[in-house]
Order: sequence, then C-alpha cells, then structure tokens
Amino acid sequence: MILPTPNDRYDRVTISQTNLAIEQADYLNHKKNQDIEVGDGRVIIKSPNGTRYKIAVDNSGNLSASTV
Repeated sequence: MILPTPNDRYDRVTISQTNLAIEQADYLNHKKNQDIEVGDGRVIIKSPNGTRYKIAVDNSGNLSASTV
C-alpha cells in the first residue's frame, strides 16, 4: 500500500484519501477470531522440507493435498 505523502498543513481531502486507502486495505486482512473463507483462492501450506501443497475439498467434504 502506498499512502500519500503528508502535507505541511492539514488537508481534509488528503486525510480522507488516506483513511479510505487504510480502510480498503484493512478490509482485505483476515481478522482474529473470525471465519476465513477462501472462495476461488487456494490454501497453500509448506512442509518442513520446503515442499508446497495446495489443499482442496470436493463436494462431499473430502480433503486432498497436492504439490504446487
């Protein structure tokens, strides 16, 4: 995220733009104690040896992992 450079003087428009940018970026963050829904994204985890795996679920709820 790149925020606007602060002015020497208070500027309501710049502050509003900065607040909007922060709010929009914060919306994309996962929150503590809330469900995480990935949607069309992938969940990728890394094993101790460095191999990366994507986790998937089928329509019956069965989980699978395959290398990325």
